[in-house]
This record gives sequence, structure tokens and C-alpha cells, in this order.
Amino acid sequence: MQQGYAGGAACFNCGRYWGEGTTCQFCGQLYGLPAGIVISSAGKRCVAHLLESVLALATCGIGYLIWSLIIFGNGQTPGKQLMGMRVVSIATATRASWGTMFLREFLAKLAIGLFLGWLVLPFFWLLWDKNKQQLWALPHFW
Repeated sequence: MQQGYAGGAACFNCGRYWGEGTTCQFCGQLYGLPAGIVISSAGKRCVAHLLESVLALATCGIGYLIWSLIIFGNGQTPGKQLMGMRVVSIATATRASWGTMFLREFLAKLAIGLFLGWLVLPFFWLLWDKNKQQLWALPHFW
């Protein structure tokens, strides 16, 4: 099987046609990462988001903020850590840095939420994005 995602290549994880994005359209394998490292499903991301909301409320935001600042260096948020997920840069196939996580979680989500949150669009963006990314994770923001 050919590794890659350009023109008719097969996925090195499932063997099916890769598709147009940087993740396999069938199994979610991320290009440039070892076989089996797949993008999280929309359902798993939703559960992580709900966990984050519950944790933020349960700790009055303070515990959640401290936990977040500690684990941002692992490319995680508290909800993602509990769900066994990481934020990965698709362009470089590396986990997100502390700075990237801070920008993403506190600046990008806040700005997008203020301007487009009333549309509920940002929360469902990953359902039609070719790389299954949410609006605040799109490469043109970074």
C-alpha cells in the first residue's frame, strides 16, 4: 500500500482510498503519524466538551483553569485528558504546544464564540470539514 493522501493513494491503516484531506475519510488515520493514530470522532469530542463544562462548573472555573494550564503542554484540555485525546497539528504531525493550546482554548474559541457562537456553526463545523476539524482548529488560524 502506498503511504500518503495524494491522488488515489491508499490509507496505510485501513487500505481504502485516502480521500482529499490529511486524514483518511474512512478510518480517520492522520497522515504522517503511525498507523492506528486516528482522529477522534465527533461523539468523543462532544463528550470531552460536556466533561469540560461539568468540570468548569464543579470547580467554579478555578480548578479547571489550573488543571488546563498544567496540561496544555501535553496538547490536552481536562476533558480531552479524561477521554484520552490530544490536539495534534495536522500540518506538522506533532502535538500542539502549550502556546498553541492557550491561543486555541482562550483566544480563538472566545473570539469565534462571540462572533459566530449564536449561529451554533462552530460546534458542528467538523461534520463537513474534509479533515474533520472544528472551526477554531483550522490551519489558517495558526
